[in-house]
Amino acid sequence: MKNFFRYAAVALVGLFALGSCSSDDTDEQSGRAALAQPEVTVRDLTTTGFTLRWNAVEDAGNYTYTLNDGTPATTSACEIVFEELERQTEYVVAVKSCPKSGSGYAESAYTYIHVVTDDMEQLPKPKILLGCAYSSRTVISWSAVPESDGYEYTIGDQTVTTDKRQISLSALGKSKEYTFTVRALSNDPTRFSDSQASELKFTTSDDDVPTLLVAPVEVISDAVAFDVYATSDVTYYYDVISAALFAKYTPEQIVSAYQQYALEYAQKQGISIQLAMASLLKSGTQTITIMGLTPELSYVAFAFGMDYKGNITSDLSYAPFKTTSDGYSSGPNYGGSSWFTQSFYITNAYAALMGYGWTNSVWSLWKGQDVAKLRYRTLTTKVFSQVFTDPNDKQAIIAFLKDDNYGYQLEDAALALVNSGTGNNMVTPANMGVSYTQSTLAISSGGEETLCVNSVTTKTSTTAASWFLLKAQKDESFGPTYNTFAALMQGVDVVSARYAFFPATALSGIAESKYPAVIEEYGVDLDSGYIPYINNNGFALVFGEEAGIKPQTEYVVMMTVTNSAGDKLTRSSSVTTDAAPVPPAVTARSLSMRSAMLGQSPAGRAIDRPERFIFPMEAEQLPAGARPDSDLWTLIHNMQILK
Repeated sequence: MKNFFRYAAVALVGLFALGSCSSDDTDEQSGRAALAQPEVTVRDLTTTGFTLRWNAVEDAGNYTYTLNDGTPATTSACEIVFEELERQTEYVVAVKSCPKSGSGYAESAYTYIHVVTDDMEQLPKPKILLGCAYSSRTVISWSAVPESDGYEYTIGDQTVTTDKRQISLSALGKSKEYTFTVRALSNDPTRFSDSQASELKFTTSDDDVPTLLVAPVEVISDAVAFDVYATSDVTYYYDVISAALFAKYTPEQIVSAYQQYALEYAQKQGISIQLAMASLLKSGTQTITIMGLTPELSYVAFAFGMDYKGNITSDLSYAPFKTTSDGYSSGPNYGGSSWFTQSFYITNAYAALMGYGWTNSVWSLWKGQDVAKLRYRTLTTKVFSQVFTDPNDKQAIIAFLKDDNYGYQLEDAALALVNSGTGNNMVTPANMGVSYTQSTLAISSGGEETLCVNSVTTKTSTTAASWFLLKAQKDESFGPTYNTFAALMQGVDVVSARYAFFPATALSGIAESKYPAVIEEYGVDLDSGYIPYINNNGFALVFGEEAGIKPQTEYVVMMTVTNSAGDKLTRSSSVTTDAAPVPPAVTARSLSMRSAMLGQSPAGRAIDRPERFIFPMEAEQLPAGARPDSDLWTLIHNMQILK
């Protein structure tokens, strides 16, 4: 039996009389049959409140409840919301059913619920993706949330609990606005509370379902799978382009450009239009996968009808989506201890040497102290979820790993590396574009056990594409390398940027995932006049002695950029200054002054030869001639259909 909330719930019948609904009569006194007690569950448990819910009791007109034996209150709803409570405090709620007037029933006994508010972790909100919105067919999907036991979505006055992550709605009104919400439900409310609800407002189309319907169904960092719904006799052309490029043209212009491209394709190949169309067009309902996309970038998948003679047969149908960050997986991630850690990741660093890169392998780095035994197993996240319906069932996972039929034991030589300072790195062959989950059980010499469960998704392309690059660099061309360095940057379609820099020691203990918040609080907006340089050959922001740069000190530069589609990307880079030839004069400066100095002291300059500094980096080198109005699809995939 699963726990649905973190509290001790007890149904104490007839032990206390905390008030009544309408009279002092009880069923013993009146001889009337008592109503059924409400079967109460707790939801939305947070540090400051919770919600009680129950199904309607037959013949009940309303319900009476008390909080901590306080003044009774009455409600006709089947829900009570308590807010502004104390943290980590126990509350006792009593709820009973009250009969309808003239029903002949007596009120029920109280149901008592003990609820303890806590500072437990709240599940993250699901990310909603609207596939299409028509009155007869609206497709909505959302991302998986680790540690969830299902999802609860609401549209209109309908609330549904499901273990699916995609729904198809019908019988909606045309040109009508709807609000859809979904939240993740905790699979272990002793550790996690339900997520807040994600909200999507959408308006159904005034048109009927088009001949073609495009709906994304799966998105990873560099690939998308989307469905194109069509009858078997309908042929169509499809593609995926950046949202920034899509916004520059009307649907008619896009269709015309692709039609012209198809006709020119046939002419260049010296083949008939019918034969060319046969190689370019799809027909009927299909699931289409496009790989080699850029992480954390908004795209649009589209299709339009075209026959084998090259004639346009239907308007453009499209759906937007955004790729995830590299390695992102919706699988579980938890575990570890002070004496053992696991890093489960993808990398291209060893591709040339070993042939294993981020498309065909996953990597494990184990570091520990006094680890006597280590057992592990790597499964696809899909299989892991099938084997363990509750991904947080540690006892089941530990039993699985200890079973020689399922778990593998690390060899003694590798175990010695685990206990060394560098740790043990291991590669596991994998398929591209697949999420994997690794479970590892470490056992100390004293018999203590710790479990690690982590997930990562492989990429579909060996290319490291990015729409913004940042690298901290020291070079004599920017000034003395003991008190000067530059932040080198280059991007495509960047419209704004905000940056900050700190000594690395000031960021001790701050995870990179927190850098966007650090930039927001302490950073400075980059002068808009510099943006065109970033989108061209590149731009260098120089930090010198006047900015407080000292010798033999490591600095971290971080920047958040935004493109025309509203996508945000945060990058960081570090550099260590050289030793000074002579002791320089040092002016005392405080970190509290840093934000003010940032806007005044750095000098900016365009980079004449960016290849000297920016490359190599862990990102694809952008082709020469990249312009601020260039699109990523054209730059990275060299498709010159739209200019």
